[in-house]
Amino acid sequence: MAKDVELFRIVMADVTPLRGRRRRKVPVVAPRPVKSGPKAKADILSPDDDGPARQEKDGSAVRRQARLATPESSPEPLAFDRDIDRALSRGRRSPEAILDLHGMTLAAAERAVSRFLEEAHALDLRIVLIVTGKGLRQEGDRLFGGRIRAEFPAWLQRGDNRTRVRGVKAAHPRHGGGGAFYVLLRRRSSASRRSLRATPQR
Repeated sequence: MAKDVELFRIVMADVTPLRGRRRRKVPVVAPRPVKSGPKAKADILSPDDDGPARQEKDGSAVRRQARLATPESSPEPLAFDRDIDRALSRGRRSPEAILDLHGMTLAAAERAVSRFLEEAHALDLRIVLIVTGKGLRQEGDRLFGGRIRAEFPAWLQRGDNRTRVRGVKAAHPRHGGGGAFYVLLRRRSSASRRSLRATPQR
């Protein structure tokens, strides 16, 4: 959830609210205290658990095995390298590949992003640029337009994109500003790179 909120803040960084509209104050809800002990364990269910706990011979309640991702298995795709960001802003470094999503439907754009990231990662590229277009405006608490740009952060969290993407950041003006994003890709393992170089070209 925290990652989704941070990605939304990145997307909304350059959105200016319309004049004359007052922002609503969002109430802050304090988190509930975390339970501990046997009772807490009994409350943890698998996402697909649709039946009651079954009783074992010793009388203890056993739930189906929870399939919950641990922090170690969920890569953090937000940390953008400061040195790379500085090099991009000063023109000392440029994106190694560019994908322009203009004119695509939402579904076609999502497929294009996944294919693009897959190919870029296979080539061991580090920085790519994805142009989503701007077209996003805010009226009070509602967003209008810019569907591709608004959905783009969520696409980076889906499927194999989660393991390929290390960071995402709105592009500098020289590369499209708020209508484009830098995507920092994770490096392939040394074994994968050696295997890729050893593959004969047809």
